[in-house]
Amino acid sequence: MPPVPAVPAPRRLPSAAVLAALTALLVVLGVCAPVTWDALAEPVGRPSPVADLAATGLGGWYATGTRVVLLVVALASVAAIGLLLARDPPPGLPYPGAVGTAAAGAMLLSADLRGQPVDAVLGLACLALAASELLARGRPRGGVALGTAIALEPALALFAVLLVCLRERRRALNAVVLALALNTAAWAARPAETARSWRQLVDPLIAVGPDNQSALGLLLRLGLRGPLLLAVCLAAGVLVATAGVRRAASYTADGQRLLAAGVVGCAAVVVSPLTGPAEFGWLLAAAVGRLGRRPEDRALWPVVAVTVALLSSSMLDPEIEPVTTFLLRGAAPLTAAAAAVVLAFRRTTDPQWSLHRTPAPTPHHPFGLRRLPLLPATLRPVSRPNLLMELLFIQVGYGIYTRIRNAAPDRAGAAVDHARDIYRAEQFLQLDVEKAVNSWVLRTDGMLDVSLQYYKTLHLIGPLAVLSWLYLRHPRRYRTSRTVLFTATGLALLGFWGYPLAPPRLTPGLDLRDSPYGGPATAPLGALTALTNQYAAMPSLHCAWAFWCTAAVIAATRRRWVWGVAVLYPVVTLAVVVATANHWVLDAAGGVAVVLAGCLVQYVLTGRRLLDRTAVRPKRAREPQPPTQPQAPPAAGPAVQDAPQPERIERRGDP
Repeated sequence: MPPVPAVPAPRRLPSAAVLAALTALLVVLGVCAPVTWDALAEPVGRPSPVADLAATGLGGWYATGTRVVLLVVALASVAAIGLLLARDPPPGLPYPGAVGTAAAGAMLLSADLRGQPVDAVLGLACLALAASELLARGRPRGGVALGTAIALEPALALFAVLLVCLRERRRALNAVVLALALNTAAWAARPAETARSWRQLVDPLIAVGPDNQSALGLLLRLGLRGPLLLAVCLAAGVLVATAGVRRAASYTADGQRLLAAGVVGCAAVVVSPLTGPAEFGWLLAAAVGRLGRRPEDRALWPVVAVTVALLSSSMLDPEIEPVTTFLLRGAAPLTAAAAAVVLAFRRTTDPQWSLHRTPAPTPHHPFGLRRLPLLPATLRPVSRPNLLMELLFIQVGYGIYTRIRNAAPDRAGAAVDHARDIYRAEQFLQLDVEKAVNSWVLRTDGMLDVSLQYYKTLHLIGPLAVLSWLYLRHPRRYRTSRTVLFTATGLALLGFWGYPLAPPRLTPGLDLRDSPYGGPATAPLGALTALTNQYAAMPSLHCAWAFWCTAAVIAATRRRWVWGVAVLYPVVTLAVVVATANHWVLDAAGGVAVVLAGCLVQYVLTGRRLLDRTAVRPKRAREPQPPTQPQAPPAAGPAVQDAPQPERIERRGDP
C-alpha cells in the first residue's frame, strides 16, 4: 500500500466562508432543533448496546436529560460536519463550510420527518466522529473518536481496517479496544434490554420492514431465506468491504480524504444488517468525487447521492410501474454499494480532473438589467443533458408532485365555497359553459367514454412525448422547456395548497357529473380519483401541460402543419376537462397563468425565452469555394488593380 502523502498545513478560512458557515449553522439551529426535540421520544432501532443506552437513558427522571443530551449531540454533529468539510473542501465547491452544515442539517431534518430522529442523531454522531478521525490534521487523535463511533455502529469497524492499511495500526487497535470496552460496559448496565435489541437482527419481520434500507433488507424483500440468504450476505459483505477499503486507501494516498471516508462509510452501510436513513449521509461525503468525461455530466452523481440520502424510498417511487418499484425502493443500498465498489472516481492526476464546463453564452440581459440572468454562465449549459439524470428528475419529480398534491388538506367546505365563487365569476364573465357541454356529452353515445380515456391517458403521454422529441431532435431547446414545465408544476402545487377548489362534478346543486348513472362514487374515474386529491382543481394541470406542449413545439419547429396539431391539443384538452366536469373554465386560465409564470422564472434565471425564434436551428452560411482552375498571371504592362476578393463569411454557431 503506498504511503500517505504529507498533509499541508490547514488554510485560514476567509471571512466570507466563516460568515456563510455561521449563517448556515444558525438556520440549522432554528429549523432542526425544535423538530428534533419534539421527535426524540421515538425508540431506537440501531442494534448496539451503547446506542440503545444513549437513546433511552436510564428511564424515570433521566428521560428529559437524555433528550437534552441527544439534541446537543445532534447540533454539535451538524456543526462538526460543516467544519470538517471546510477544512478539507472538495474542489470547486464555494463556501464548503456552509454547504456541509446545510447538508448535515437537511439530513437530520429529513430523518426526523421520516420518524427516526434518535437514529438520525446517532448516525450523524457516527459520521462526525469517524470522519474527524480520518480527516484529522497534525497530531493523530489516538483512535478515541473512531472507537466511540464503532461502539455506536459496529459496521464502522471498516475504518479501523482502513487505518491498518494506512500503517496506523496503533490507532486502529485503540479504536477497537475502546469500542469493545464501551459495549461491554453498556451490556453490563442493561443486559435484558441489550439482549432484546440484538434479537431484532434475527427477526425477519423487523429486518424486512420498509425502514430497514440495508442490503439484508433488500435481499429479504427479494424473498431469500435460510442458508442461501446467509451465503449471499456473507459473499456480498466480504466483496463490498474489501473493495471499499482498498479504494479508500488509494484515494487517501491521492489526497482525497473526504472521498475516502465516504467510500468506507458506504461500504459500512452495505455491510450493516440494520440501516436507517441517517446512515446514508456517507453518500453526501462520497458525492465530492468526480465522475464522468463531460463536465456537464459531473452533476449526475451528486444529484443521485443527495436524492437517495435525503428522500425516503417511498418518495423515490411514484408507483407508476411495478418494474421500477423494486429498483427505486432499493435505490439507497444499491447506490451505496455502487459508490463503494463500482464507481471509478477521477484521480487528481487524471487529465480530465481539471476539465470545466464551458460557459453558456448570454443572448441578452433580461429586462436590460446587468445583474440578470441570476444563474452564472457555468450553470446555464445548452448542450444535451445526461439522460439518466433527466429520467431521475422526471421520476422523482413526479413522485414528489404526487405526494404533495395528495397531502394537501382535504378542506371540502372551503373547496365547495370557492367553487361557488368561481361559478359566479364565470356567470359574470359569461363563461359558464360547463352545464351545456357536460349535458351534451352525457347525451352523446360513446363521447363520454372517449373523453374519460383522453383525460386519463394523454395527461402524461403528451408532455412525455414532447420532452422526448425535444431531447432527441432539439437538445438546445430541451433545457429551457423542461425548466418551464417543472416550474409551472411547482407553482401549481402552491395553488393546490393555498386555494382548495372543488371540481364541477363535486359542487352540490349544479347536477354536473362524469357518469350518466350517478355521482362520483360510481364514476369510471373512481379507481383513478381515489388516488388523488379531489379538491385540487385550481389550476388545471391538464390544461397547463397541454399549453406548455403547444408553446414548446411552436418554439422548436417551423412546420406549419405541426403548429396546427400543437394548437389543437390544448383546445381539445380544455373541451375534455370541461365535458367530464373535472375542471372549470377558469381553471384552464389558471393553468395558462402558471406556465407563463414558469416562462418568466426561466427568463430571469437563464436569460433564455421559451418562444425565442432565434434558437431554432439556424441556417448555416456557405463558405466560399476555392477556384477549380488556377488563374493566369497578369500580363506585363501597366499596373492593374487587384480584383475584389470574395467576402469572408464566418461560420456562426447556434446562439
